[in-house]
Amino acid sequence: MTQARKRLVNYTATTKYLITCRCVRRAFLCGKDQYTNQDYEHRRGWLEDILLNLPTIFAIDIASYAIMSNHFHLVISVDTQKVESWSRIEIIKRWHKLYNGTVISQAFVQGAKLSDLEEKLLSESVVIWRERLMNIGWFMKNINEPMARLSNIEDNCTGKFWESRYKSKAILDDEGLLSAMVYVDLNPVRAQMADTPETSEFTSVKKRSASFKASNHSNSVKDQPDDLLPLSKHCKKHIQISTQSYLELVDWTGRQLAEGKKGSIKSDLPDILSRIDLTEAQFLNASVNINKSFANLIGKASSIDQHFSKFGLKRACGWVKALQVLGF
Repeated sequence: MTQARKRLVNYTATTKYLITCRCVRRAFLCGKDQYTNQDYEHRRGWLEDILLNLPTIFAIDIASYAIMSNHFHLVISVDTQKVESWSRIEIIKRWHKLYNGTVISQAFVQGAKLSDLEEKLLSESVVIWRERLMNIGWFMKNINEPMARLSNIEDNCTGKFWESRYKSKAILDDEGLLSAMVYVDLNPVRAQMADTPETSEFTSVKKRSASFKASNHSNSVKDQPDDLLPLSKHCKKHIQISTQSYLELVDWTGRQLAEGKKGSIKSDLPDILSRIDLTEAQFLNASVNINKSFANLIGKASSIDQHFSKFGLKRACGWVKALQVLGF
């Protein structure tokens, strides 16, 4: 059953989402075109720079990302409290990093004295810009449009670059969040683009692994990548797991997927899974088959029930599959 976008993206229900966006061209978003032998690998660097810069402007944090040959995945978290705390001048300056704004906003930043009418018009603009700075659609627009322009210039052509508008799945609970993050971080391993998570180029897990190693395995929030949503067991605004535990979870899950890497479950992994109230089989099923296992909502069956009840709906799309995968 198709759901309206306003029901899929509703910040009163959840602020975390799994985003997927796919390229339309045979020549791929990145990687090597087997027909022309032209290498587009550098485009993955373009895209990584663009998407990691946007959280410095938007009130949207990136929990995980993976940039593949013809598509990319993101797990994002919208900080609605942060954007409401920004002053008028803060909103204007952030918006000016993306767009020119208006003549009035430019004059205001330069210190000009505004008339009552200009003050009113500026206030109306700020209300709109504040909403846009926490809007996933505008966030994705500022990822996809620059990439399309750069690629069109390089390809010496015009036209559509992305297959369709981005696809999103709402993440309703911690179990769904960890499943989605691990799914994204292991994409290159599953596609045989990398042997291990820490060698997966243009992924969040590689950034987290490098930062964790550089910090001498301190598990400190301060030593984590500045451009990713922090991992911490001690702060509700962060993802509720330590860096070490998360990397071990990714590695263990990857060993169940990679051919010839049966491995053994590390001694502390059962504690991690029991803490988030999941069995090994449930977590593997969720993180490996997240697109097949969930429709538009990622989480336990009880979380999906609660989500639908907020909209006065009785039928919970994907409820049966969620029950089978993550339980109630």
